[in-house]
Amino acid sequence: MFRLVAQRLVPAVTKAAIVQPTPVRVLPAISNIIRNSSTTVALTDEQKDQQWVEYFDNPELDYFDFCIGFKDLWQEDAIPEPVILQSALYACRRLNNLPIALRCLELVRIKCCDKKEIYDYIIQELGPTFDDLGLKTPEQLEIDQVTENFETDRL
Repeated sequence: MFRLVAQRLVPAVTKAAIVQPTPVRVLPAISNIIRNSSTTVALTDEQKDQQWVEYFDNPELDYFDFCIGFKDLWQEDAIPEPVILQSALYACRRLNNLPIALRCLELVRIKCCDKKEIYDYIIQELGPTFDDLGLKTPEQLEIDQVTENFETDRL
């Protein structure tokens, strides 16, 4: 239809000037290979941890990027390693933001759910970092009691 409109509006256009594209034909076997192939390489857990550490160790990291990165870290289906949390806490110190550091620790406690031994292990591994930064755990600040009371009041 568009061709008819073009021929009527511009009579100088001849049929020879209108070039029709040649259809590209892909063999079914090749299309399956193209469709099923993947260019991404699966990373090991150590490589993922190293990428997160490098992300939080970036000196140009600002508050917005920190929040986006920690949200992405939170959405992963695993509890973050103490090394990642250590670099995140140092990033909070560079940002001079104590509330976000405490919120990170609270989120780790929530992520651990019923696995208190995992949370205790993480806090134990982060002990030297807490001493270096002058931070206290949410348990030492008695912030955890507020959330526990809130959860029992809702039930």
